Amino acid sequence: MPRSLYIASTQGSGGKTTIAVGLCMALRQRGLNAGYFKPVGTLAAQSGDRLLDEDAQFVADLLELEDDLSDICPVVLDEDALRDVLSGSEVDAMSRVRDAFDRISAGRDIVVCEGLGEIWQGRFLRTSGTEVVKELDLRALLVAKFAGARLLDDIIYVKDALKEHLLGVLFNMVPESRLQLVEDEYTRFLAKNEVESYGALVSSPTLSAVSVAEIVDALGGTFVCGERYGDRLVETYMIGAMSPEHALRYFQLTPNKVVIVGGDRAEIVLAALDTPTVAVVLTGNYVPSTAVTERAAERGVPLVSVETDTVTAADGLRRLFGRLRVNDRAKIELIAQLIDEAVDVDRLVRDLKA
Repeated sequence: MPRSLYIASTQGSGGKTTIAVGLCMALRQRGLNAGYFKPVGTLAAQSGDRLLDEDAQFVADLLELEDDLSDICPVVLDEDALRDVLSGSEVDAMSRVRDAFDRISAGRDIVVCEGLGEIWQGRFLRTSGTEVVKELDLRALLVAKFAGARLLDDIIYVKDALKEHLLGVLFNMVPESRLQLVEDEYTRFLAKNEVESYGALVSSPTLSAVSVAEIVDALGGTFVCGERYGDRLVETYMIGAMSPEHALRYFQLTPNKVVIVGGDRAEIVLAALDTPTVAVVLTGNYVPSTAVTERAAERGVPLVSVETDTVTAADGLRRLFGRLRVNDRAKIELIAQLIDEAVDVDRLVRDLKA
């Protein structure tokens, strides 16, 4: 029987949830009873008197898991946990992780465990990725989001930390133009350093896209106009912090985007509306002029007003685009297709049995 697998990452928003979901589906297709486990969560959500992790809830629904959500994600990092540690209160989070894992793994062939953004996170509760992997005697698959040559430093660092527990690496979000480089030179370099490669997934704008309505919800915004276009998908975001004379050329570089801009900067908003823009987020709770709303209506581009400043709104979008949003069957099928085409799942299973 294969050992269970921990999905580690070189950085936050690296695609761990996508990989974990895809691997669970791929393992099930191969006749294995695969479960899902998230030892430590960071997206706290209150459900009655229980503190749960939003992503764990989402994956549990997606994979139709019947396990208790408190077992799927037994530890959630929040302000209360931090206060307990700082006050010197005894916190044995690892025992909760160990007991929950025993319940999740009972009767299953394999459990896919999704880690935090980086392997050192959770150290203050003694539940970092490194500690969890060693405590539960897991093998680790490192999801390496493409970031140029410095990515190799990150991978070797993780290898040094996890030692024999590291099974290998899976490259993720690789630009099409860099795929050959990763599959040839990066893979050869890592092989010389005793790190196996299990494949490389090309960036998929469709998979990472979010709807305008999801952006409004995440930022606590309101539609100024264009609410009927709330289901349109956005692939990336840009910040309108340049001078008006440079705005048009800057915005023309990127299609399918949402632009974040101070609501009082009408020239920047108009420039965004004259380029391939899906929506514009107006910060500072500012009501735009009639000229701006009329132009937006002509272009069919929603205007969204938020109370926060531009930096805060941009941080909210950064976190939103960094999370898996699979709310339709097409995206779920795309995950399965990408894993099946790009990941050597059969070799991964063989190596887990070794």
